[in-house]
Amino acid sequence: MTVNEANYEDVLRIRQLALYPDKDIDFVKLPDDEQGIHMGVYDGGTVVAVVSIFMAADRSVQFRKLAVLPQAQGRGYGSTLVKWLADYAYDVKLSRLWCNARKEAVKFYKERGMDETSEKFERNGHEYVAMEKVFK
Repeated sequence: MTVNEANYEDVLRIRQLALYPDKDIDFVKLPDDEQGIHMGVYDGGTVVAVVSIFMAADRSVQFRKLAVLPQAQGRGYGSTLVKWLADYAYDVKLSRLWCNARKEAVKFYKERGMDETSEKFERNGHEYVAMEKVFK
């Protein structure tokens, strides 16, 4: 299992299959995708999980659309991405790693060292909670 940059078409395909299987591929595109860095977990040369990273001027990094192929869920690929993200943010001395997590994923992020914030909202029929890991 390795983490490397991912092909944008693979990112979109996995986002769609894992997060919005009832929507078309255009629905999973982010307006600022061209400014992001798209990473994937590869197992046997095949990308099975993806995440997109967006840097901010305040030295924080937001990750968005972490997605694991449905048939590959529960095998540690998402955990691998979160660990890689935290290690990356720490190594390059970023101030904060954060995401907007679906409410049902809050436990997953807490178990991987992230803290729940008070920021909550709803979008596209899903409830979200901002999660963060602050680096000192």
